[in-house]
Amino acid sequence: MKIMVLAGGNDQAALIQEIRKKIEGVEVILIDFAPNVVAAKYADRHIVESTMDLPKVKEIAQREKVDYIMTACGDQPLLTMAVVSEELGLPCYLSKKQVLNLTNKMYMKRLMVDNDIPTSRFKTFTSKDQLNTEGLTFPLVVKPVDSNGSKGVRKVVNMEELEKYAKDAFKFTLSDTIIVEEFNEGFEISADFYVVDGKAQKAMWCQLNKYKVNDSTQVIYQSVIPPIFSDAASQKLSDIANKIAKAYEVDNSPLLIQAMINGDDVKVIEFSARLGGGAKYKTIQNVTGFNVLRANLESMLGEKPKVEINDDGRCYSRCHIYVEGGIFTAIDGLEQLQQRGIIDEYVLTKPFGVETGSPKSSSDRVASVFISAKSKEELGNKIKEAIDNIRVLNEDGNDMLFRAMYSSNTL
Repeated sequence: MKIMVLAGGNDQAALIQEIRKKIEGVEVILIDFAPNVVAAKYADRHIVESTMDLPKVKEIAQREKVDYIMTACGDQPLLTMAVVSEELGLPCYLSKKQVLNLTNKMYMKRLMVDNDIPTSRFKTFTSKDQLNTEGLTFPLVVKPVDSNGSKGVRKVVNMEELEKYAKDAFKFTLSDTIIVEEFNEGFEISADFYVVDGKAQKAMWCQLNKYKVNDSTQVIYQSVIPPIFSDAASQKLSDIANKIAKAYEVDNSPLLIQAMINGDDVKVIEFSARLGGGAKYKTIQNVTGFNVLRANLESMLGEKPKVEINDDGRCYSRCHIYVEGGIFTAIDGLEQLQQRGIIDEYVLTKPFGVETGSPKSSSDRVASVFISAKSKEELGNKIKEAIDNIRVLNEDGNDMLFRAMYSSNTL
C-alpha cells in the first residue's frame, strides 16, 4: 500500500508512526513545501511541494499511484485531502463539499444559522467590498475565512481598527474573503467529540486560557482539564455537537468544536471534522486513554473505531512555550522537570536553529509541556515550578522564554 501524507509537523509525524503500526510494508510519501520538517524522517520519501497546490498534489498522487491521501490536525491540508481524493476516486472519510463547509468560515457560519446552531452575528467581505458594520455591535472579531493557527484574527473596538486589521486578515486568506463577527464574552472551550453512527460522543473538553498580546491580539498559552461550567451549558454543548453532526453530515469522524461559555449560554465560534493541533491527540490519550489519532486513521481507512473514554478524576494542563524573539538554539530544564515528576512529557514544536518571533499566533510556539496533578492547587504549583525552571536559549545563550503570560495564571 502507498499513502500520501500532507504536511510535515509533529502531529503528522505521529500519524505516520500510527500508519506504520497499522499497515505492514506501507510506503509513505510526505508532501510539505519546507525542506526540513519533523515528519520527513518517518516517511519513505519527502517531496518538497506545497500541500495547498492542489494541481501539483493531484499530479504527484496520480504519478505515484497512491492508495490514500491523509493528513491530521490541520484545516488547510484537510481540504486538499478531500478535493484530490474525490477527483481521483480515492477513498476519503470527508467529501469536498463537507470540507468546504467545515473549513471555510463563511460556508460554516451560513449553515450554522440555517440549522439553528447558536453563534454570533456576522458579515463577510471580499477585498473589493466596502466594510459595513450595520447590524453588528462592537467589539468585533475580524478573521480570514480559511486560515488556521489564529493567523490574521484580531479583535477590534472601532471602525478605524477594523479597517486596519481587515487589511492584515486579507493577507492570510486563500479565497480573498474575510469574516467580521460580534465578539462574545465568557471563556473559550475546546471540545473534542468522536462521531460514530451519527452520534457525537464526548472525548475530552478543555478550557483555553489566552494571553492578551495587545488590544486586538490574544494567543492560547494553556489548556486546562477539566473545564468548570454549568450542567445546563454542558448539555447544550453536547446537543450542539449532535446538531452539527447531522447538519454537516459528519460521521465516523472526529469533531472539534470551539465555543464561548458565558453562564448557561453557549456560542459556537467554529468547528471542524479533525483533531486539534499542538499535540492535542496526545493530551486526549493521556487524559482519557483513547487513542484518537489511531481512531482517525481507522476512519480514513473506512473502518469504524471504538470510542472508549476513562475519567480518572485528575486535573491536567498542556502549557505552550513562547519566546520573546530570537534564534531558537536550545531548551534547558525539560529532562530534569520530567525526572522530578513536575511535568509528564514535553513536545518540541519548532526545530533548533530557526528564528522565532514574539507571540502573535499559535504557530509561534516552540514547545509544550503536559502536566497532571491530583487537584487544581497542585496543578497550579507544578505549572509555576515548570515555567520557573525552563530556559529557552537564543544564539547568545540568553534565556528568551516569554514568561509574562504565566504571571497571572488562573486555573
